[in-house]
Amino acid sequence: MVDLTLSLVTTKTQVNECFSLMRQLRPHLGEAQFIEHVSVQKDDGFQILQAKCSNQVIGLAGFRIGHKLAWGKHLYIDDLVTDEDARSKGIGFAMLNWLEDHAKTMDCAQIHLDSGVQRFQAHKFYLRSGFVISSHHFAKSL
Repeated sequence: MVDLTLSLVTTKTQVNECFSLMRQLRPHLGEAQFIEHVSVQKDDGFQILQAKCSNQVIGLAGFRIGHKLAWGKHLYIDDLVTDEDARSKGIGFAMLNWLEDHAKTMDCAQIHLDSGVQRFQAHKFYLRSGFVISSHHFAKSL
């Protein structure tokens, strides 16, 4: 595992530093669009966890604390990405461990995420991390 520093993104400068890595996961977003989305979602409690090594952002997790009738209080992971050149070095596990500890601190009962059906490597990673496939997510474009 590489020497990591995990921390919450709290400034606009830090959000800007996250864009190039988030682009690996969300290539459809331009920089201005990404910054706007993060700003708007902050009102819904959206936060970004960053993993840095040698002052470079090499991992990100966008998440929020929520409440649902089905799940109770939970931590929902919107986005999880490790730089493609730094994968399989424990960065994703470190971020998931931080998120799990944070969820417990916030009295959450569960952690949830959705993953695109084409992301087979991510699915193996989530299953190794203790997640289970608990449902199907349906979507309809309007």
